[in-house]
Amino acid sequence: MSINSMREHREKMLAIKAQKMAQNPDPRLRKKAVIMGVDPESTVLKANTDSATPTANIELRLFNHMSQLKDTKSTQEKIAKKKEWLPEYFGYIDGCLAVSPAAQNMTLVTLMVWAVDAGEYELAVRIAEFAILNDMVMPEGHIRGIAEFVTEQCAIDFCDDLDLAIAHAELIKKIIELGVGEQMVDQARAKIYRALGDALKDAQPIEAQNAYKNALRLDSKVGCKKDLTTLEKLLTKQTTESSPDATVGSQADSPDASAAAVSVPASTDSNAPTDTSTATE
Repeated sequence: MSINSMREHREKMLAIKAQKMAQNPDPRLRKKAVIMGVDPESTVLKANTDSATPTANIELRLFNHMSQLKDTKSTQEKIAKKKEWLPEYFGYIDGCLAVSPAAQNMTLVTLMVWAVDAGEYELAVRIAEFAILNDMVMPEGHIRGIAEFVTEQCAIDFCDDLDLAIAHAELIKKIIELGVGEQMVDQARAKIYRALGDALKDAQPIEAQNAYKNALRLDSKVGCKKDLTTLEKLLTKQTTESSPDATVGSQADSPDASAAAVSVPASTDSNAPTDTSTATE
């Protein structure tokens, strides 16, 4: 086992222990914690790291990282640093997610935000599911709730990168489920449905068609009208090609029938969908 793996495992175990101690009303455990230099009812973090709780150590590490981010002006550099630092918290995150119910954990929710920014979408959704289950809220300064934040930010990334959307098709479905019953603006939900349509339009066109329709129902300016029109034309063509030919027989083989087929201009097809989307979409 590598040093990093050992540290992750240790922090996971310590986080689980800390969560259980915080939830356990047994006075003997509280007395033991106080003897060890940790008072669960105290709001003061001790400066002495030898007696600090595992959670306090993580919070101090996160505080230092956040301070460095504040001094960084470049958004891309901030994302790069979050990608670099996030693995240091994996053990802590696993430990937190292993204990439920749980109280508000601002450190955990902040790491969820980092996970989205760093492209660790599966991890972000895992934390979001846990946070919503335990009625947690976003850190101060965030207007959107947990479900809305994860839904919209992931959707933006997926809509901007088709390959990324295709690779995360199942996760996109999970994100949609995550938002069921949660408060969010229609535009955010529309974006994740559009992302699902993008992810499925080649492999599962019918499902993609439904996703696009849901997206447009929520927000007509979500940006998938042309995609839906193209998809509907494709599905219509596939249906026509797979249906029995009504002209099978001697009539289809006759010169008159062949001539009629050639003479019909394409513009007379009244059933073809019309693209009403605008260039500003």
